[in-house]
Amino acid sequence: MGYTHYVRRPVKNAGSAYFYGKLALDAKAIVDYANANGIRIRDAFGEGEASFGEFESHYFSFCKTAMRPYDAVVTAILIRAKTIYGSCAIISSDGDWETDWQEGRRLYEAVFGEVAPCPMEMANTQ
Repeated sequence: MGYTHYVRRPVKNAGSAYFYGKLALDAKAIVDYANANGIRIRDAFGEGEASFGEFESHYFSFCKTAMRPYDAVVTAILIRAKTIYGSCAIISSDGDWETDWQEGRRLYEAVFGEVAPCPMEMANTQ
């Protein structure tokens, strides 16, 4: 199985093109910052990319990181996804916010200059 993060959001969502565009730009900022600081994106085996799937009413994605250094990038992007999508996105993880998400929280805070909120507990921010 392995250490995994999960996200689910509705297929049809008002403003989804805007939200996706915003998240894409913010994710690029996170990846650029991470790359500049020596963190490279890889899969759980240290090679490929995350896996994605689609259900009838919801998109479902997951990413196995095996707690490698790029886990910080994945968790920072998930935090940002939740701040953008609000209650439309459901984030869950095999990891613990207080311990396992520390590096992702630091990365998020370095890029956006704000305290990283826990995406597993956030209320609707829309």
